Amino acid sequence: MLVTLPSGYNWQEGQRQDQQRLQQWLAATLQETFPQQQSWSHLQTTVEQLYDPPTTPCWWIRWQKDGSFVGCGWAGVSRDQVTHDRIAYIFLIRVDPAHQHRGLGRALLQIITEWAKSRELRGLSLQVFSHNETALKFYQQLGFHLQGYWMGKSLSSMDI
Repeated sequence: MLVTLPSGYNWQEGQRQDQQRLQQWLAATLQETFPQQQSWSHLQTTVEQLYDPPTTPCWWIRWQKDGSFVGCGWAGVSRDQVTHDRIAYIFLIRVDPAHQHRGLGRALLQIITEWAKSRELRGLSLQVFSHNETALKFYQQLGFHLQGYWMGKSLSSMDI
């Protein structure tokens, strides 16, 4: 399941001890989307509960020049709510902004796709916030389509 990366980059398979780094990457992704949010400490619980390689694996991309981590993909197995097929749910695809537009996001999606196929999963699913137009365009170019809307309402006001 080797997906070729552009020259200068290497794969590193995620390990259990990567929890803190994974939490930081998840927080960085959300911080870009929600800059007004001050704390992402609750993500520690999310990662502790959901990150369990190889069941919910992650893949890191490292830049050979300095060994830094510049990309991450994290996925697990879920069920399609309509068909009940087993599918891969993508928790995170993130590429450091300084390394975007080099095919790394596509490579992360490709390695997750290969992982899903090797487990005979029937599809891929992920969540994209509606105002993240860059991500929406990226996933649509790779064959993803809108399946519904995720809606929320704060209960801080009493106007129900």
